[in-house]
Amino acid sequence: MQQDGRLSQGCARALALLCLVLYLLGWACPAAQAQGLPAAPAGPAVGHGRIDDSNVIVLEAVLDGHVLSDSLTAYQDGDQFLLPLGELARLLTLAITVNAQEGSASGFIIREDRLFGLHVGRALVNVNGREQQIDPSLVHVLGDDIYVAHKALQQWLSIDFEVDLPTLQLRIKPRVRLPMQERLQRERAGAPPGSLGPPASRDGAYPMVSSPYAMARAPFIDQTLGSDARFGRDAAQYKTAYAAYITTDMLGMEAAAYVTASRDKPLPELRMTLARHDPDEQMLGPLHARALELGHVVVPSVPNVLMSGQGGMGVMASNHPLGQPTNFDRHSIRGDLPPGWDVTLYYNDALVGYQPAGADGRYAFDDLPLSFGPNEFRLVFNGPLGQVRVEKQHFLLDQSVVKPGEVFYALAHQQTPSGALDVAQLDLGLTQALSAQIGVVRQPAGERTPAASYSQLGLRTYWDGLILNAQLTQSPGGGLLTDTGIKTRVGGYALAAEHIQRNQGFYSEVFAAGQDNIRFRDKLGLTGSVQSDEWAPISMALEAARDVLASGSDKLGVAARVSTLLGGSAVSNSVRWQRDAQKYSTEGSMQVSRRVIDIGLNAQLDYALRPEVALRTLALTADHSLANGYRINGGVLHSPTARSTQFSGGLSKSFGGFAMAVSAGYSTRHELIVGLQLFMALGRDPRSGNWFGDAQPLAGTGAVSVQAFVDKNMNGVRDPDEEPVPNAGFFIGSGGRYPARTGRDGTAFINRLSPAQYADIALDPSTLEDPQWKPSVQGVRVLPRPGVVQVVDFPVIYTAEVEGTVYLVDAAGRRRGIGDARLELVNAQGEVLATTKSSPDGYYLLHQVAPGPATLRIAPEQARKLRLTGALSRPLQVPADGEFLSGQDFELQIQAQHQ
Repeated sequence: MQQDGRLSQGCARALALLCLVLYLLGWACPAAQAQGLPAAPAGPAVGHGRIDDSNVIVLEAVLDGHVLSDSLTAYQDGDQFLLPLGELARLLTLAITVNAQEGSASGFIIREDRLFGLHVGRALVNVNGREQQIDPSLVHVLGDDIYVAHKALQQWLSIDFEVDLPTLQLRIKPRVRLPMQERLQRERAGAPPGSLGPPASRDGAYPMVSSPYAMARAPFIDQTLGSDARFGRDAAQYKTAYAAYITTDMLGMEAAAYVTASRDKPLPELRMTLARHDPDEQMLGPLHARALELGHVVVPSVPNVLMSGQGGMGVMASNHPLGQPTNFDRHSIRGDLPPGWDVTLYYNDALVGYQPAGADGRYAFDDLPLSFGPNEFRLVFNGPLGQVRVEKQHFLLDQSVVKPGEVFYALAHQQTPSGALDVAQLDLGLTQALSAQIGVVRQPAGERTPAASYSQLGLRTYWDGLILNAQLTQSPGGGLLTDTGIKTRVGGYALAAEHIQRNQGFYSEVFAAGQDNIRFRDKLGLTGSVQSDEWAPISMALEAARDVLASGSDKLGVAARVSTLLGGSAVSNSVRWQRDAQKYSTEGSMQVSRRVIDIGLNAQLDYALRPEVALRTLALTADHSLANGYRINGGVLHSPTARSTQFSGGLSKSFGGFAMAVSAGYSTRHELIVGLQLFMALGRDPRSGNWFGDAQPLAGTGAVSVQAFVDKNMNGVRDPDEEPVPNAGFFIGSGGRYPARTGRDGTAFINRLSPAQYADIALDPSTLEDPQWKPSVQGVRVLPRPGVVQVVDFPVIYTAEVEGTVYLVDAAGRRRGIGDARLELVNAQGEVLATTKSSPDGYYLLHQVAPGPATLRIAPEQARKLRLTGALSRPLQVPADGEFLSGQDFELQIQAQHQ
């Protein structure tokens, strides 16, 4: 009875706490209303009402496998996805112009006879001359674009738009071939072998804006504060925990720290790393390092010797290209993950893994096998308060080819509790098709192995469509292991075969010593997908392995995975069959991930089929987006072996600058849990000095504070009397336009840029309000760093228009205008800045001519060909105030031919 009383009192306290938090979140509670507390006003409804930032999503737009934009802003509205018409027209090079201020769009679709018109205010659309009334809820004017429901766009444009929410992709499938598709096909045909897509048209074209490392900067901080109360048969337990992920510049390096603190621990726990990354390999003098890490490091695995271990204090250096696989045929993906978050891993669009945040605030997908051909990994992160972000890595396996004379190295030293761990790996390019590998490992004693040193020597050759490798590893006491393998493609499938042979003296962390050691191992792997126009692609992976032991007995294992999309859900099922000493076992795992309309679903089922059919665990979580930034979620975790079932539910709200959630859970073991969680990312804009909060994580990415201004004196620096440029937009990389625009002060904040990867930022000239404005530089290139805000200015100059007439004067002194005369504007170095042709009456016009001295001339090649004489050029001084230069006429004669 006393226990029941304590439980009832605990429930009452929990209910009171829940009501208080719900009131703070803006939800009315019966107890609160009874005491006269005001309920929060109802916000705008999602669906057929207004659209707000609570249902915004950022998609990767893909056409024929080519990424057109990795940051296309869209909105969910009930069962529809609202897509930006103007931005899609720009990405697909459709001749449609959007005027957001008037709420209209006009142009044509592919052919000039297929006219298109849209008027939001009148709810009218005109397609191919047929005007019809539309549902006003299908179109919304938001910012500088018109957002249209994707189903309406499909009907109007004859283009299918498929939104895959699990991977946050917008797959564009035109029913009629677009000119954009023809251009992409031509670019692919001209791309070098091994490239993943068309060559970067602006690679290296933008000047680099460097941001020197600082001794100290204001950091980005992702912080989570959680508190929960547990009430059960025993006494109530209360727990409060705080976690922060902090990134910035410190001591001239990139600093990253993960800090956790809780009531039950006297001191906070700290994990810290200092690092530098340079894609141009300009670090450590003659070593030409691209990556350097100090502090908490994770030593990568070494084939057949060392498995990926836990982190520890140490140092690592490497000159391998950033973003390449961590090993030739395997890749490990690690990172920081705040409490309550989870990450789903997709490999070539197949669901292959899921992990919640660990106790150390990290996630790890180690030693992922790579296939011959393209390998694309996509990480989808989901936060407890409705946050979603996506990271991706892609490369071809043959990108690891080492050119003749190149040397790539990876060095690591880590201090473990049992001693020092040292790893050195070298890749040397011998010929165009042959490379060598050398490795040395010195490992301290472990639980399964004594202290030992290992040496490796390998060769790898690349033929057309074929990779062969052979490696010899030596352990102490004369132990030897040979590893040979082949990778290729057969049809649309990647095939890999491997044979490992070892003597009885070889042992390592991977092959432990024992009474009946493995004598040799054979492995065969097959991956690929089945494509069809009638159903979604089906990805398949099959691996078979056979171990032959020293006693002559063997072990056999077969693992298979099938992944596809079913009804909008990503489904993956893995099964593993094993035979060991006449003992058979079969177990499997099924994962389902679904995010459609405004509902998210994740499920995982672990089961056994042999020696007996059994359900091991079942986990199910779901969330649903509501209006005004609210989100509800629920979950069930059932474990038959533990004989327990846990139910959980929660409510969260994003306030823009931070997010808050309340949760409750109940276990069949008669345990009740009530919790409260707060999340806030903090950052500082160095241009204004203002701190800001965000409900989405910031610490793992970089940012740029941009400023656009009218540079009257063209010195590249904003002077006190120079006006800002408001409402200017920017392009990021080769993708779409960044959602934010400059404010009245001419500044904008561009965040969540991937670190250690070059990012091109260009001012969009079409967003400049004055037609005579022009960016003085087309764009800049930056190298983002975690927790660092780079300051970049975009000067805008006034341009002029130069006009005149080209006359042909005959022998009698009569003149007439001539057409098709080619005129060139050149600078002092003779570089052509602009060209134009005269109209039939001889009139010409040059638009947006930059201020300064220049020379206007008749094209020399045309002048020679037509034997033109007279004043073929004239100097110009283009004014900086945008004034027109009129009357810049040419009077030419044709030189008579001598008999």
